[in-house]
Amino acid sequence: MTLLPIHTAVGLVAAMLIATCGSGCRLVQRSGPVAPEVAEARRLCNEGLSAADRSDLVRAEGLLERAVKRCPLDIDARRHYAEVLWKRGERMEAVTQIGEALKLSPGDAALCVQGGGMYLEMGLFDDAERLAQEAVRAAPGSADAWHLRGQVSLARGQPDPALADFHRALAIDSSDRGVLLDTAEAYRRLNKPQRALSTLAILGETYGPNQTPSSVMVMEALAQEALGRPADAIDSYKAAIARGTAPADAATRLAVLERETQTATAPAAPTRR
Repeated sequence: MTLLPIHTAVGLVAAMLIATCGSGCRLVQRSGPVAPEVAEARRLCNEGLSAADRSDLVRAEGLLERAVKRCPLDIDARRHYAEVLWKRGERMEAVTQIGEALKLSPGDAALCVQGGGMYLEMGLFDDAERLAQEAVRAAPGSADAWHLRGQVSLARGQPDPALADFHRALAIDSSDRGVLLDTAEAYRRLNKPQRALSTLAILGETYGPNQTPSSVMVMEALAQEALGRPADAIDSYKAAIARGTAPADAATRLAVLERETQTATAPAAPTRR
């Protein structure tokens, strides 16, 4: 997927308008009066979103596909269609839909973040970075745009620039849980476990009692290990495992720590004479 220059995108939209003039579909405005074809596409889109909310992704995909076919220039229909395709595991078709939407709305920061996140999860870092840069240029006040750019850097093993971008995101939205978690991970990779723990403490305050996710507890345990606090780390690992959603290596790390602790506190064997 390649972002097009404005003049090329305009030409493409014009061509699509000609191709769809028989159905009456036009580049969809987000407000104001709409043509019957657009209204039908939006009805199908809303029904598709309702099906997705009920976790009926098969029906949702069919309805949203019909919405896109009814009005190919409806950007929101393509956006939601891409979301459902992604959830259904149809990843390449999902990013294709985002690409088509971006051709209709070049520089749309939300679309860039959505597509960039997909590319990042697929391991296509160059494409993810390209869309992240476009999102930051288009919407420098978007926490999601800075977060995505930082995530790409972190995935590439570059925690310093990642941390800078996460701080930009937190300056915009200081309570964003995803950014806080990634910030803690960046500190951990920079061998700053105390800063990681401080960030995780802020993150923990955003959850109610007994609601902290296991992923947060595991990261706390890793930071506590790095600080030489095995007892605290053991407690954190146990709490994470009790949630039932901790990664498999949490149990492994817990077993290692408990064994090391027992060895360190075991009384020395009497010396035989």
